[in-house]
Amino acid sequence: MKKKHHIFAAIIFLIFSFCGFSQVNSLELNKENEKLYTPYMWARHGGAEGLADFKKNNSHQYLKELWYYSKSFYVKRNYLLEGVVLDESIIDISRFESSRKESEEALVILPGFRDALVLLPLNKLIYKP
Repeated sequence: MKKKHHIFAAIIFLIFSFCGFSQVNSLELNKENEKLYTPYMWARHGGAEGLADFKKNNSHQYLKELWYYSKSFYVKRNYLLEGVVLDESIIDISRFESSRKESEEALVILPGFRDALVLLPLNKLIYKP
């Protein structure tokens, strides 16, 4: 009977592993996101030259970080009735990490903007800073 439990546990583990593996491997370079969010990555990697070296030597990690800056949140349009439309490329999402929740989305209202940020939960992140 114990052997059946071990086999069942191994199968469950493999299923979850494949799900996580496929999510990470589905990362693709999006030139538009790269253009919009590169300035935030420059700050983390010592400028344009440091980021170029990082991208060359750690291409998969580079894609994960780019995903974090561009896809670990979304903008909820017209959340408020008044305010300026939010250009998501001005968002350094790492500034809002303290608002991120473990297993549910977090809403962040930015003063002066009609749109709100919605942070994906920690358990949905491919990359964590």
